Amino acid sequence: MQVVHNQLNYFNNVLGGSISSFEGDRILQYDNEKGTGRIQTVALESGISYTEYDLSLAQDFDFSLEMNDHRCLYFIYCLEGDFTVQRNYGSSKSLKVEALQTVLIGGKNDTIDIKLKEGTKSNIAIIRVSEDDAPKIQGEKGSDLYQQLFSSFLQEDSYEHIGTFNLKIKEQLLQIRSIHQKGLVRKLLIDGIVSFTLALEILQCREDINNEGQVSTILTKSELLRIEEAVNAIKRKPEYPYTVTYLSRQYGLSPTKLQEGFKVMEGTTVTNFIRNERLVLAEELIQTSDLNISEIVYTIGFTSRSYFSKIFRNRFNCTPKTYLMNTRKVSLTA
Repeated sequence: MQVVHNQLNYFNNVLGGSISSFEGDRILQYDNEKGTGRIQTVALESGISYTEYDLSLAQDFDFSLEMNDHRCLYFIYCLEGDFTVQRNYGSSKSLKVEALQTVLIGGKNDTIDIKLKEGTKSNIAIIRVSEDDAPKIQGEKGSDLYQQLFSSFLQEDSYEHIGTFNLKIKEQLLQIRSIHQKGLVRKLLIDGIVSFTLALEILQCREDINNEGQVSTILTKSELLRIEEAVNAIKRKPEYPYTVTYLSRQYGLSPTKLQEGFKVMEGTTVTNFIRNERLVLAEELIQTSDLNISEIVYTIGFTSRSYFSKIFRNRFNCTPKTYLMNTRKVSLTA
């Protein structure tokens, strides 16, 4: 983790701004003639580090990621914008990484050069797994993870792979920004999100290799971004009377591509996703409003109370009425 902290100090010297601490994280923020931005580093219990760069640049900016004499893996995901990446010693080939892509680079005694363009918005997330941060005792928490990662991706001295577009990874990483809890709960939530993201990265890499570099979904990056817009619209207003036909027309996608996109991003069909989001809203209304069950059914966009009760029971293992009574009884007691 010291390597990541030293790098943040370097950014502070080059970009200006100030470094603050929050719950063990270190955060650099700057707003000057070089642009505006925020860089946050998070140390996880397993020794893995996570850094997010959210930069709006007024000039070109280059920086390097170090790999010392210990084996190291970098999972570098582009949430927004694009960048070029090149190994200093291991390879002379420069790779362009676009939004929704990951470049995985591993090795030791090398540096990774990343170039960002002026006048662009660059949002990059980096997961760093280094042998010198690994648990020292075999069987200790996280030690098996390190062994499996290095055996999978660093059987030779170096490794690099640029992945196909993956919107699910972006969805996971953005959850970190919405964490407002503190202390142990916050650390566990971030640890869980980064661990799940790492699993998605590994699955994506293996899938790419199995497909010999062919795109593993029929969707382009542009289409995936339109799926993201559709998903966010439903999350914002799940009660709206959406149909597959309406969403297809609204976001310029065929019904087949729309369904494919929801399966890729959310692991379910469009209809099931809408229904699940309405149940999320129903639970929120039970906990925070004075509405009765019939009013909630109408508010979330359903017309049948019996149907709502059925799917609610399937999800929460009790009827809406029981859930409401127990929730508001607890609230009154408190």
